[in-house]
Amino acid sequence: MCFRAGPRNLIRQSQDWEGYIRSVWFMYLPPSSLSTLHCLAFFPNKMSHQLVWLITGTSSGLGRDLTLAALKRGDKVIATGRARSLSKLDDLKQYGADTLELDVTSSLETLQDIAKKAVAIHGRIDILVNNAGFVELGTLEDLTHLETYNQFNTNVFGPLNINRVFLPYMRERKSGTVVWLGSIVGWIGFGSIGLYAGTKHAVRGLSESLHQEISPLGLRSICFEPGYFRTDFLSEDNRGNDKTRIEDYREINERNSALFNAYNHNQPGDPKKAVEVMIDVIKGDGAARGKEFPTVVALGSDAYDVIKGACTTASDRLEAWKDLTVSTDFPKGN
Repeated sequence: MCFRAGPRNLIRQSQDWEGYIRSVWFMYLPPSSLSTLHCLAFFPNKMSHQLVWLITGTSSGLGRDLTLAALKRGDKVIATGRARSLSKLDDLKQYGADTLELDVTSSLETLQDIAKKAVAIHGRIDILVNNAGFVELGTLEDLTHLETYNQFNTNVFGPLNINRVFLPYMRERKSGTVVWLGSIVGWIGFGSIGLYAGTKHAVRGLSESLHQEISPLGLRSICFEPGYFRTDFLSEDNRGNDKTRIEDYREINERNSALFNAYNHNQPGDPKKAVEVMIDVIKGDGAARGKEFPTVVALGSDAYDVIKGACTTASDRLEAWKDLTVSTDFPKGN
């Protein structure tokens, strides 16, 4: 390495690699003679500044692939998981990730302590990714209050608390991006996973609202809405077991459960391509270069088709009922 320990700490906090190099390059050369090429090899590709990510739910799926892709791009990643899955993160350390135990459903006080530890690792968090989640299988009437709460606690309330404990550090620096993972079913109803669909409808609304609140402060929020990607997300281990208690719902639950089993590992989406696109959009690189930062981005051809269809249906319905819709206003002038 071409810098000593002191400058290395400064490097971690640098927001502008190119400017940093210009300002301190000659000041911190070691006594030994090293080539310029050797020193340049220390810095990330493209001379862009090194970002620090914190990603929830990195033991598998998109969270794991996103961790590896960000590390490959030269960024720092704090990979997190619950206690029972923490051992699954061990190999991520070999690729350079830091790991931290984090359960998004923990109390706000516990999460505040975890946030303090996370920020202390590299001095900041640039990108906070709310990825952890699961799908509860069952019809709305059939599922209990506790099962309902657990679904929303993991997919909605937990991420809200995660944001609450990390946003103060981002606001202090007036820099940072909050990432939410929505879903294709955030645009449609879907029997047997109605609770999950409800959480993903909520996630998009929360992300867009958050962006309005924090963008004047120099921060951003974005919601990625994946279609079906070839991960283990649909496997029986990652979704709630069929909880048919009311016999009238057995047919729809069994049909949809069989559909998920058949679709598992046959999904059209390539998760490794998805995470590369996510990073490009967040960084403004690749195909996203020169485009205005979006608040919502769909991922996958199936997501495109479903979301466009939902928008077209909504627009057609709005026009079909327009007369009735506008009839509820006070008369003009009143």
